[in-house]
Amino acid sequence: MGMINLSVRVTAAAMLTDNKKVLRLTLQKAGAEVLAVARAKIKKGGGGRTYRGGGGTAGGFRGPYRPGKITASAPGQAPGSVTGTLKRSGKVRPFRSGEGVAIRFSAFYAVMLEGGARGGGPGRKFRSKRGAPGSQRVLAKRPFLSTAMDERRASIDKRVRAAVDEGIQFVRVKP
Repeated sequence: MGMINLSVRVTAAAMLTDNKKVLRLTLQKAGAEVLAVARAKIKKGGGGRTYRGGGGTAGGFRGPYRPGKITASAPGQAPGSVTGTLKRSGKVRPFRSGEGVAIRFSAFYAVMLEGGARGGGPGRKFRSKRGAPGSQRVLAKRPFLSTAMDERRASIDKRVRAAVDEGIQFVRVKP
């Protein structure tokens, strides 16, 4: 799963009071904001090669394709959306402690798109139709979640700091 965690660390000299409601709500809103930006990047994705949609052997696996031309994503750009599965698989889940949220994309290929992947190659017992050993396949990174987080980081930092300041109570710690 593609995942980014937003969490808060508090020093030993300070403790969060029982009222974590403001922090919890702020983190949940921040997670929803990052998720919305990531989904927008997927929706806008493309910029790579263009090919014709519809049909194909993957139609039964992925669902029906859009008819007409489809523009794939180029390496380094957010993945383009064909069926919308990746975009729909994003969720924001709060931590039980209330001190963070996880932003996850449950589509099995989300991690491969975000971080890139390698597969096949001479180590596998794969041969092409002509009998030649298979070559290693490489999928370059197509980051969408990490770039969304980077775009929103400054805005989120300010709001989370304000929420933490509101919920911190300084307590004397015995050495």
